Amino acid sequence: MEGFGFSLAPDASLREDADGCFLVSRLPVRLLRVNASLYRLLVHIRDGGELSVFISQNPGLDSARVLVVLLSLVSRGYLRLDRIAAIEDYPTVSVVIPVRDQPGDLGECLASLAEMDYPEDALEIIVVDDGSRKEVADFITSSGIKIIREEKSLGPATCRNIGAGAAGGDILAFLDADCMAGESWLKELVPFFAAAGVGAVGGYVSGYYRKTLLDRYEAVASSLNMGNRLLLEGKSTSGFYVPTANLLVKREVFISIGGFTQGMRVGEDVDFCWRLRDSGRSLLYAPSGNVAHKHRNRLDKMLSRRALYAGSEAPLYRAHRDKRKSLRVPLFSGLSLLALALAVLLLNPYPLCALVPFFASDLLLRRAKVKKYRMGVGFGGLAYAALRSWLSFYYFAFFHVVRYYLILFIGLGFLWYPVWILGGTALLYASAVDYLLKRPALFYPVFLFFYLLEHLVYQVGVFWGCLKHGYFGSYLLSFRKSGAP
Repeated sequence: MEGFGFSLAPDASLREDADGCFLVSRLPVRLLRVNASLYRLLVHIRDGGELSVFISQNPGLDSARVLVVLLSLVSRGYLRLDRIAAIEDYPTVSVVIPVRDQPGDLGECLASLAEMDYPEDALEIIVVDDGSRKEVADFITSSGIKIIREEKSLGPATCRNIGAGAAGGDILAFLDADCMAGESWLKELVPFFAAAGVGAVGGYVSGYYRKTLLDRYEAVASSLNMGNRLLLEGKSTSGFYVPTANLLVKREVFISIGGFTQGMRVGEDVDFCWRLRDSGRSLLYAPSGNVAHKHRNRLDKMLSRRALYAGSEAPLYRAHRDKRKSLRVPLFSGLSLLALALAVLLLNPYPLCALVPFFASDLLLRRAKVKKYRMGVGFGGLAYAALRSWLSFYYFAFFHVVRYYLILFIGLGFLWYPVWILGGTALLYASAVDYLLKRPALFYPVFLFFYLLEHLVYQVGVFWGCLKHGYFGSYLLSFRKSGAP
């Protein structure tokens, strides 16, 4: 596969001197040492050269390893992915769709697959009927579709395993019956398997409905929407995963890790992705290969689904005890947040006086490192980078409070009302940042209403799931020190 196109991120540059070769980022301020071979490739990319040309000029390079390195730099913000490669030799793909009592949705899903731009002779479609009251075979008019009927409901995880067991494709593509595949779904995701070590690829999941206020909220805030950044991660303690509403897996990888955990009805995609990464393969998410999901557009059904997802946290973290929610805590950002919290809780502005020396100390530390590594970032750029770093840290800290502890803050507020002010500050700050970044077609108060309801219901679900399973690992948080710049 040729044709992947890359360029330097807007705030990135290259530097070569007596100390070596470096990738420099000005926002955030970072320095990455690279070897001479990668540096030459990055210079080639910076100057507008094609990746395929560089590889042809350097026959000793492993193109698959080069590609995964470049994609990892995209994931870390040093590069941009401008173009996805065209497929030269189409691998066979088996699309597996579990379904139960959704004949209308399934019909539209299959119709979208019929319109997809992928060779018919390289495409296999398998529908697994999960004990529907009326057999879905009676509603399928399309020819060439393999239908497997289960007389009783076994759950989506088991049905996906059954479909995968009957599949003959090189790649297994998992799709939900209430999803509509985009015309370029497979053509935009399959090329990423050319990268070394990538065992699974997830794509973008958009909202199908856009009419009601809840539709517009779900279009940007659905738990299936993984955002607009390419992500690539292998074995680590992070909880990174992609949903099975849009997930492609190499068939041999799927078999080697044992498929989905039999009998799981919620969280099976998280469990699968974690086991895949623990096996040494990489998981890649690309904000392309769009699939439109028919989300639950009634408030009670949406909230009950959120609570169901939340309840799956406890068994997931119990089964994967190496996984941790983590929060990077830069020294002076952390101290400044502590000062803010004290000012609110004590209803006393004096702790805020510490913000100036904290910020000044942060700038001095950043300036010393920038000078040491000769990064050429001026005072204004450093101040802006420091401010962004502080605000970013506040967001992640406040979001965690809103996600897991807001009800606790509400309860404690009856004993000490400044806790309400602190909890309200966390809610307003986190929701405002999400509103500005996600840009929903909603007025902020409407977005805030759904945002608050969702998070309150989610944390109830988390707590109930922990009680039910007798494991409170969902609340374990790993703090990691993060230095400047």
